[in-house]
Amino acid sequence: QEMVEEGATPGMPAGPPITEGERQNFILAIRRCWNVDVGSEAADVVVTIRFNMTPDGMPVSSSITQVSATGGTDTAQRAAYDSGRRAILRCAVEGSGYDLPSEKYAQWQQVEVTFNPAEMRMR
Repeated sequence: QEMVEEGATPGMPAGPPITEGERQNFILAIRRCWNVDVGSEAADVVVTIRFNMTPDGMPVSSSITQVSATGGTDTAQRAAYDSGRRAILRCAVEGSGYDLPSEKYAQWQQVEVTFNPAEMRMR
């Protein structure tokens, strides 16, 4: 079960909540570019990455940071983070940004995505 926690940016109108469908589409868009080598140590790592988004649905590359990582060695955690970071950037560039509702920008201006080889979630 993928979990998403919403938090409106202070000072921004929250707008209507993000629907489950919008959330799932965002997750699936990132997952399409996320490659996990099943045999690698990184396949045992769960990494959460936080990043800011521009109003046109593009991730701000300088804002991408690792929030947490569990499992594997330091090297495996770094590889898992790099893999997630690449997926976030590559999938946005392939199209014209992520397809997210502009009127709800306050809710997806900053997101956290958990890359878990067993599941994946966004909040």
